Amino acid sequence: MMLNRIKKYLGLSEPKAIVLMYHRVCNIKTDPWQMAVSPNNFEEHIKMITKSFKVLSLTDLEKQLGQGKIERNSIYVTFDDAYYDNFLYAKPILEKYHCPATFFVPSHFIDKQELFWWDELESIILYFRILPGKLTMNINDTIHHFEFEIEKLTDEIQKKHESWNYQLEPPTNRCKLYINIAELLKPLPYEKIVAALNYIKKWSDFTSNKSVENLLMSSKHLKHLSNNKLFSLGIHTKTHPALANHSFEFQLDEIYGSKQYLSNINHSDINTIAYPHGDYNNETLIAARQNGVALGFTTEEHIITRSSSPLTLGRLWVVNSDELVLKNKIIKML
Repeated sequence: MMLNRIKKYLGLSEPKAIVLMYHRVCNIKTDPWQMAVSPNNFEEHIKMITKSFKVLSLTDLEKQLGQGKIERNSIYVTFDDAYYDNFLYAKPILEKYHCPATFFVPSHFIDKQELFWWDELESIILYFRILPGKLTMNINDTIHHFEFEIEKLTDEIQKKHESWNYQLEPPTNRCKLYINIAELLKPLPYEKIVAALNYIKKWSDFTSNKSVENLLMSSKHLKHLSNNKLFSLGIHTKTHPALANHSFEFQLDEIYGSKQYLSNINHSDINTIAYPHGDYNNETLIAARQNGVALGFTTEEHIITRSSSPLTLGRLWVVNSDELVLKNKIIKML
């Protein structure tokens, strides 16, 4: 341990890099998947990394890995899912600090005014004031019975939801129901997820309230980003499936469709991908190669070295903490 510290101090240790993974930049009441960073914390993050580290683009990372080297203590900023709040809140901050970033886009949802299924499910299960006592439904041709009583949404219950995330024990039956259904929906193709959600909406008598910030960026927003040299677009498939649960042909089509859509917007080849849910298998990597992908990113928390596999690069999932917590995490990893 002491020898490693001495080597690091003398600059003799192997150069390492970290890719940061953001999802949302906004203030939201509940955040079960720890996807949102407040705009204030996000600005402090970006201010800190641009001051303390060398922030580079994924194009730089691709060149370095091709040459078998890594820029010491370099940082790369990425965003998954292309939420509108990325454009509204993150973009101005990134521009203010001249910070490059890549936005991974699930192309099916662009200009569709559709919410992600996990956000819509959250609105029903965690927000809707009164739900029927029990739920029985068909998910992927299997009948599921959720037998526990569902609480009326009181202020006390709401406070429990606001302090809960998926890593904690569900504090209410609503949280338990949300997690159970989410786990069943995640492996399914998009059309089956939509069918299940439509059943849940009917069961709950729920009417969607599509807040603008919960929607995705439009094609105009993406074009605006692609015209800025600081920013680049990346593949996040068409419909955001958990790829490893599907056939090779399905995976190939999902990656190809997103790549073609974004290449048309960007007027250039798109050759980076972030696997939705961090989910991939060997067939995913083959499909990525066949689509000309040079860099593939997981949700696994690994540093990057010159020997890292270009199609299974790790990232640090950034949560809503202050800049000192993030800085200490980065220093510890580097």
